[in-house]
Amino acid sequence: MAVGQKDAGRTGETSPLLPKEPQTPPKYGKSVLYRILLCAFLVSLSFGVTQVPLIYVCRVMTCQAFYSKNPDYVPAPGKDRCSNPTIEANTARSVALIGASTTFFGLINLFITSWSVKKFGVKNALLVQVFNPAVRLAIQNVGVTVGGDLGLTIIQCSQIITIIGGPNGYILSLNSFVAEVVESRERTGSLGKLQGCMFFGTATGYLAGGLISDWFEIITPFRVTLVLFVASTIYVFLFLPRLPPHGDANGTKNQAKSLARFFGPLKIFVPHKWVLSDGRVQRQYGPMLLGAGAFFGVLATGYLPVLFQMYSTDVFGFGTKENSFLVSLHSVLRGVFLTMMFPRIISGGRTWLSRREQARDAESRSLSDSSDGEIATDPNQIDTAGPMDNEQEPVKPPKQHDEKETFEFDLLFCKISLIADGILTAFASFVSQGWQLYIVAALLPFASGTGAAAKGTMLQMCMASERVDALSAITLLENIARLSTTGLFGLIFAAFASIEKTYLVFICNGAVALLGFFVLIFSRFPPEGSRRLEDDEHHEVPEAS
Repeated sequence: MAVGQKDAGRTGETSPLLPKEPQTPPKYGKSVLYRILLCAFLVSLSFGVTQVPLIYVCRVMTCQAFYSKNPDYVPAPGKDRCSNPTIEANTARSVALIGASTTFFGLINLFITSWSVKKFGVKNALLVQVFNPAVRLAIQNVGVTVGGDLGLTIIQCSQIITIIGGPNGYILSLNSFVAEVVESRERTGSLGKLQGCMFFGTATGYLAGGLISDWFEIITPFRVTLVLFVASTIYVFLFLPRLPPHGDANGTKNQAKSLARFFGPLKIFVPHKWVLSDGRVQRQYGPMLLGAGAFFGVLATGYLPVLFQMYSTDVFGFGTKENSFLVSLHSVLRGVFLTMMFPRIISGGRTWLSRREQARDAESRSLSDSSDGEIATDPNQIDTAGPMDNEQEPVKPPKQHDEKETFEFDLLFCKISLIADGILTAFASFVSQGWQLYIVAALLPFASGTGAAAKGTMLQMCMASERVDALSAITLLENIARLSTTGLFGLIFAAFASIEKTYLVFICNGAVALLGFFVLIFSRFPPEGSRRLEDDEHHEVPEAS
């Protein structure tokens, strides 16, 4: 009965007797990719505008709440009325609570988005992820207008909406969109362009939010952001194509019909058994090690923007203007590298590695032909010429690019990028003057691309039906790494600052990046000619050691 239901609507009296060839994914023009990249810039810009003003708003409302409870308090002469240890501590707690709630709700949002992409399609999922932040901003506008303790509570409660629409979900949706509309060989470079456009949008949003706050009222950035999110929602609805749902979110033989389905993306990292070309079975740990390497990469570099600001302030006396330029330089150059240089490096590296492999194969064939080229003198060893022996040997058709094609250079780039990150970050410990820190901030972006290359490699390691889960899983690891790096290196910075040796933090960052490199050394694609052993295959096969 189950088989009949499964095949219902697929077979009938008019169905062809021979099975059809697997459907190829629809081809989309370059304009669709450019529209997705523009969407990434707009949404990242929208999320970035309120990041700087939000901290200031928390301070202002905390200050209002303090004076409402202590109306007779007189600040010290020559100091700002909000420069009070109690106000500063309460502001720090409020900001930390908002950050923690955003992270927690964002992780839930990641699983819900993964499910909704497979259930309703990537465009509908993206619409939800872009529209609900507009709802959150509308509530935050009310909180800023009310002010005080009540306004702060309204802003903090508004973060709950992140569960159904937030930055994690929109990043996953856009990555899934790119993975669907571009060909397999272009995915890694396109994911790099997408990440670069997000950096451009975030950097522009940070700058715009600060300038709007200075030029207008403090509530203005929140109103501008609300308009931007509404405009982004309209843009997604009008200009991005509607794609059919990819996968079965209702549960299949490989998916549990319970709450565990939301954690299904994590199964990507479970080592799977693969049947080798000689029939043996071997476990492959490539995805697990790739995920671990990506985690260490983000853990090593995710704290750098904050570290640059704290180090430059403590050691070189940088102010807000200098730090703003320093962080903006770093973000903009990362965007330039990922958008313009990274795709060309991936394409050129693949070509170089392919030519190298072809030359090696040609050399091995020539050696094989020379060893087998002895002239036979025994008549019994001479084959009788067949009718087609005088024809030229058929030329092997060129390799077609399909979904199962793998590119070894993408994984090689992950390894090179991580070790370059480690070396350049450790080099920052030798900085002795402020202008040298700008050089380090300008050089580090050219070691970027680990995340985009890891996503592209992961898509090659998994099956087509697992793309959303693969992107969701690696995005989850990156978020956990970002959360971990703030706490870990925050403590390390404080420890080294207490002994006036803060430069050692950069060496610790570099060491973590090198650890990720050593993990990635052991990550590799499954052997050529192998196939993954499905869960429903129960026949006994010898397992390779």
